[in-house]
Amino acid sequence: MVQGKRLKYIDVARGIAMGLIVFSHAISATSVHAYPVYRFLFFINVPIFFVLSGFTFRVKPEETFWQFFKNKFLRIILPYFVWALVFLIPYLVFGGEIIEKVGQSSSFDFWQQIGNVFYGNGVNNALKQNGPLWFLPALFATEMLFYFVVRFVKDWKWQTLVFVMTILVGYLCTLFADKFYLPWGINSALTIGVFFYFGYLLKEWKVFEKMPLKLNLMITILTLVLCGVAMHFNAHENVVWADYQYRNYLLTIIAGLTSAWVIIQISRLINKNRILECVGINTMAILIFHKIVIVVAQTKLGGFSEMMVDSNLFLELVLSFAVGVIATAVSIIVGAIFRKVCPFLIGEKRKKGEILRN
Repeated sequence: MVQGKRLKYIDVARGIAMGLIVFSHAISATSVHAYPVYRFLFFINVPIFFVLSGFTFRVKPEETFWQFFKNKFLRIILPYFVWALVFLIPYLVFGGEIIEKVGQSSSFDFWQQIGNVFYGNGVNNALKQNGPLWFLPALFATEMLFYFVVRFVKDWKWQTLVFVMTILVGYLCTLFADKFYLPWGINSALTIGVFFYFGYLLKEWKVFEKMPLKLNLMITILTLVLCGVAMHFNAHENVVWADYQYRNYLLTIIAGLTSAWVIIQISRLINKNRILECVGINTMAILIFHKIVIVVAQTKLGGFSEMMVDSNLFLELVLSFAVGVIATAVSIIVGAIFRKVCPFLIGEKRKKGEILRN
């Protein structure tokens, strides 16, 4: 999307969504007091991002599938390959010690990790060198699938039917989620593609432009209540999107859709915010680079790292938030450098003096 034609409130929403992702990663999985917040954030961060990705998704009328595939490959998969391989280097140096400290297995097989990169599935910590990268193949697979939906499903009645069928297919896939792991995040495209399609329909049906203010407010209040209820009854175990752990799939879908709706409504009220907009237009760089800053903070800073894991609820949250802010800022700065030098490494390209972003 060309800078200048972006909807500012969508950039704000992307900024909030990215902030939630970074904050959820900054809270250690082994945190003694802040773990409930960690679980809550993991409930909603990925659905919001998938909904927003669907909202900004478009296929040019003249664009063939090959052209679409090539464009998305360069903007999503090329950065994925580059950084998934590059981040194997520090993992080789520090891997065992770091992973043990964040509560994961320290086993590491270099060639197995290479195979995991090319398989493009983050399940069971397969992309342990930089876990958030699992999102890129999953997004790519989802966009490939929905290219055909957008091309051939035009009538709103058929769109509604496909939306319902997407939920049904997702549910059927969850029944076998622990038995097969398809490459390139295809599992995610099938199971949580409903969020992507929901975002697409919000844009396609011009929901926010057409809906009266009072009805919008009523629906927002209702969705907030539904989100709380769904989370309450599905909160006994973690939802781990990369591992296809959805617990009660229907409740997870309800929580994801309703939380995304609420975040978008909040973003529409904010409308403009330079900080959130900056985060929102730098999501690729933040997704790629934030985790390594967080891992260093969680494992290499002695007493500070220990306080992030076990001090008290307030301090654990404050320290995690501070680390998240620093990780975001560092990622944006690094992204700006790559944007000047070789923008294709963060999924961007120059055209007539402008930077095109996802």
